[in-house]
Amino acid sequence: MLPDRQVSGELTIDLQLPDKLLRTESINPMGDTTVITEQGVNGERLLRHQRTLNGPPGMVIRMGAAPTGDAEAQAVRNARADLARTALAFLLTAPAAVPLEFTSGGEAESDEGKADVIDAKGASNFAARILLDQKTHRPMLIMYRGVAPRVMIQTQQGPAPEGGRGRGEPPRDLPAPPPAQAVDITLYLDDYKAVEGVMLPHHMARSVDGKPTEEMTFKTIRINPAFTPDTFAAK
Repeated sequence: MLPDRQVSGELTIDLQLPDKLLRTESINPMGDTTVITEQGVNGERLLRHQRTLNGPPGMVIRMGAAPTGDAEAQAVRNARADLARTALAFLLTAPAAVPLEFTSGGEAESDEGKADVIDAKGASNFAARILLDQKTHRPMLIMYRGVAPRVMIQTQQGPAPEGGRGRGEPPRDLPAPPPAQAVDITLYLDDYKAVEGVMLPHHMARSVDGKPTEEMTFKTIRINPAFTPDTFAAK
């Protein structure tokens, strides 16, 4: 879900323990325009890249300026936290690069029945609550506080000024987006299927502040794939 519309596309998540994660998302926000966004982390290096294909003149789709200094350090911490949550969702384990401490959080009621609660905590104020189905012992959902992903689409009418920017480039007075705020996020997991003997969720849905924002259906999951040397290269 974008602020003013619903879009669909293709998603690939590459995960290589202990410290590499890359999320590649391709969406079609308007007509034939395709926006490809790559975000993740490789050790202590932030991975982020975006490109637009078949965009009409005047369309501006921006990822935001690359963070520097303290903002870059915080972005790396956020990406490593996402790495840990991804490992929890698929493997119910913490990657060695982001060690976590697990404690019992008691019992909770859910729409699917009773659940056992596990609290996970780690460095840099990492915290997540995992609900396990008491019958299957599989993760049902993961709750945490984090920054919701944002895509901003703005258009510029008319031709570019003479001697100025090319077609489709952002106007100089384009306002900066407001700072991202931490919010309550819930990741729901279901449709478990066996992949090489391992039960893995093939459907996920994410809500932000109680509002559905993202739904993912995984067609293929590969265990121990052969990554190319540049899979997690900074672009």
